[in-house]
Amino acid sequence: MEQRKQLRSYIQRAKRSLLLEKSIPLAQYGLFLAMLASAAIMIVSRLFVWPYYRQTAFTAFAVGLVVTLIVIWWKRVREQEALFKLDSYFAHNELVTALSFKNDDEPLVQSLLQKAWHNMEQAFSAFKKRDKKLFQSKAFIGLVITACLLAIMYIFPAKSQMEAVEVEKERAVMQDIKKEVAELEKKAESKEVKEQLKELQNKLKDTKTAEEALREMVKKQKELALKEQQLKDKQSVKENGDDAGEGLSDEEVEQLKELAQAQQQLTKSANSTQAEMGRLGKPLSKSLQNSIASANNANAANSNNQSSNKGQQGQSGQQGQSGQQGQSGQSGQQGQGNQQGQGNQQGQGNGQGQGSGQGQGQGSGQGQGQGSGQGTGTGQGNGQGGSGAGSGQGSRDLLTIPDRIGGSSETTVDGGQLGEATHVDEQEADGPVIKGTIRPYEEVIGTYKDSYLESSERLQLPKDLQSVVQSYFTSIESR
Repeated sequence: MEQRKQLRSYIQRAKRSLLLEKSIPLAQYGLFLAMLASAAIMIVSRLFVWPYYRQTAFTAFAVGLVVTLIVIWWKRVREQEALFKLDSYFAHNELVTALSFKNDDEPLVQSLLQKAWHNMEQAFSAFKKRDKKLFQSKAFIGLVITACLLAIMYIFPAKSQMEAVEVEKERAVMQDIKKEVAELEKKAESKEVKEQLKELQNKLKDTKTAEEALREMVKKQKELALKEQQLKDKQSVKENGDDAGEGLSDEEVEQLKELAQAQQQLTKSANSTQAEMGRLGKPLSKSLQNSIASANNANAANSNNQSSNKGQQGQSGQQGQSGQQGQSGQSGQQGQGNQQGQGNQQGQGNGQGQGSGQGQGQGSGQGQGQGSGQGTGTGQGNGQGGSGAGSGQGSRDLLTIPDRIGGSSETTVDGGQLGEATHVDEQEADGPVIKGTIRPYEEVIGTYKDSYLESSERLQLPKDLQSVVQSYFTSIESR
C-alpha cells in the first residue's frame, strides 16, 4: 500500500511537469492572438470616429486572455495521460501493470509494485531529461511585433481617434448631467417637482450632445422659475390683505421651497457643465450662454430679494420721513433761487402764484406774491415750501433762431487725397428659398417656443413680459 502511494506521488509530479510543458506554448499563442485582436481594433479606429475604441481594444485583449485560460484548462493533462507518459520510460510497462491491480495482498502484485518502485528513480530521471518545446518562436515574434505596433498607435493617435476621445469626454459630461438630475428627482418630495424632473429625464434620454442636454436643463430651470414666480405672486396677494387671494397651502409652501432648491441645483449644474465644455474646447452657442447668464442673474436677484426683504420693510418708514423732510427743504431753496426764462415766468413754493412778464427776467423771494412786467404774457407755477415773485423786462420776441453755422463765413475746402474705400459683401443665404410645407401643429410648437424664448432673452425684455411669453407657451402645450 505504501509503495502504491509513492508511485502515485511520482505520477502527480509528472502531471504537473506535463501541464507546464503544454500550457506555456498555448499561453504564448493565446497572448499573441489577444494582442492581435486589440491591434486590429486600434487600426480600424484610425479609419473613422469610434468612441470608446480604447476600452473596446482592452476588452478584446481581456477576452482573448480569458479564452486562452479556458483552452488551457480544457486541454489540461489528466492523470491517466501522465501515467502512460511516465510508463513509456519503463522497460516493460511495469508501472501501468503494477497499478492496474487493486489487491495489494497478492504476492504477484506486491512483486510488480516493488519492481516498479525500484525502477522509478531511473525512469523519472529520464522523463525529466526529455526534449521540451516551451519556447514557440513564431508566437514570440508575432507577440513582439504586435506589442510594438500597439505602442506606436497609442503614442501617435490619428485625428479620428482624438475626436473619439473628445466624444467620450462629452458623453461623460452628459452622463453627469443625467446623474445629477436623477439624484435631484429622488430627493424631491413634491409631486409637481417630481413630475417636472421626470419629464426632464425623459428629454435627456433623447439628446445626443452635451449642448442639447444643457439646453433642455436650462429650459426646465426657466419653467421651474415661472412656477415659482406664480406661487410667489399668489403668496404676495395674501400677504397684502386681499380677501380674494386664497394664499398658499402647506403643500404649496413646501413646493415653493423645492422649486427654489431645484433651480439652484440646475443652475449650478449648468455652470459646471459650461466650464467643462470650455475645457474640452467646445464652447457653447451664444444663445445658450445668454440663457445660462440670465438664469444666474435671476437666481442671484431672487436670493438677494429674499435676504433683503425684511430689511426693506424695516427701513420703509424711515425712508418715507426722510424723503418728506428733504423734499420740503429742496422746495424752499427752489423758491429762493433766481429764475431766468423767456416769455412765461413760473415760481415754485407752497401754494400757487401767478405773474405776467415779457422777455427775460429775474426774481427771488419767499412767500406768496405776484410779479408784473412790461409786455403781455401769462404764466402759472406750482410748488412747495414757498412762492417766488419777480419782474423782468424784455422784448416781445418769444423765439430765437440761431444763425446757420458757416452761413456768412468763407468755405474752406480740404485738399487732401482721397483714400481707397472698402465695401462689405452682402451675405448670401445658404440655400435657395423654397415654398414651405404644411406640418402638424405638435411638430413645430417646440421650435417656435425655443425661438421666442431665446429672442426674449437676447432682447432683455422685462421679467413680467418674459413670464407672459412662457405662460403662453405653457398653456398651449398643456392643451
